[in-house]
Amino acid sequence: MPSSLQAVFGVFLMAVGGLKTWLHIGALPVLALPTCNGKTLTVAPTEMSLFEQVHCWGCYAFTIGLGVFLFAFYQMMRERRSVAARMD
Repeated sequence: MPSSLQAVFGVFLMAVGGLKTWLHIGALPVLALPTCNGKTLTVAPTEMSLFEQVHCWGCYAFTIGLGVFLFAFYQMMRERRSVAARMD
């Protein structure tokens, strides 16, 4: 896969992950979790730590996207340097 396409894919993952995290943070003020015995446990996200409030799959998507983007950027810079070295 070309480095430019990898960079676009990384930016896309970062955007989707960031959007999901932002939507997760702005979710309902009370989280209703169904339990195994048929009851519902309600948790107020404001009582949780910041990590627990923002942790969802968006975190992973953003982190992976950032990694893919940085790797693609590194590859593009390496290719550019090799071309510049051949020109000298």
